[in-house]
Amino acid sequence: MQDSTTVRVSRVTRDGLRALADQDGLTLDDALARLIRSERQRRLGEALAASELPDSDAAWLDLGAQTVVDASR
Repeated sequence: MQDSTTVRVSRVTRDGLRALADQDGLTLDDALARLIRSERQRRLGEALAASELPDSDAAWLDLGAQTVVDASR
């Protein structure tokens, strides 16, 4: 971690993040970075799923977009 800062969150949120990090053997920073990436992927998947594409592109992208959306649930 290069620079650090303090972010105020509730104890419930902190403890939930700590539990996720511990389950995966990660630091809090790494767990939060994964969650941020997952949310970005979810949003990208939703955007792809909602866009109008030619049938050839839609079939190819549908599998990837749905996988991201399903993984975020």
